[in-house]
This record gives sequence, C-alpha cells and structure tokens, in this order.
Amino acid sequence: MSKLIVVVFTILLLPCLAQAGSVRIYNSDSKPHVVKLKCNGSSKILQVNGSATSTYTFHSTASQCEIVGGSVGFSVSSIKDGQKWTFRSGLASQG
Repeated sequence: MSKLIVVVFTILLLPCLAQAGSVRIYNSDSKPHVVKLKCNGSSKILQVNGSATSTYTFHSTASQCEIVGGSVGFSVSSIKDGQKWTFRSGLASQG
C-alpha cells in the first residue's frame, strides 16, 4: 500500500516540477542575435535567427529568467513566461 501512495504522489507532483516558460520573439534585424539567460542558476542561450519570428522555451521552475548578456539591449533585467518581444536595430521592445 505504501508503494502505491508513493507512486500516486510522484505522478501528481511531476507536472509541478516539469514546468517551462516561453517567449515569442520577432527579430526584424537581418542578422541573428543571442540572448543569454540565467534561470534558477542554470544558463540558457537563445539563438534568434535574423528576419524571423519564433517561440523560445526556457525550462525552469520559475516563471521568469534573468537576462545576463547577449547582442541585444533590453530595458528590463528579466524576461517572463508569455511575453512577446521585437528586436529592431539591436534593441528589444516588448509587445
């Protein structure tokens, strides 16, 4: 019986641990850009193709990641799950 309780608890807890956030990025620049993130201590690098729109996923138990570098200037220090960004002339704007 105790094994059954452990299995049920694990199955119920697993979706809470395996969360991921995502952001939608439109790069209007013709050149590719890089965004370096820190998500709960783990590093993530987003490679954003030039003249393209894509959704990028960061796997984390948090709903946001800190921006720690890259080739694009951001007016904020972190990105949050569900945000939409536009890259134009090396600068990021939300929306």
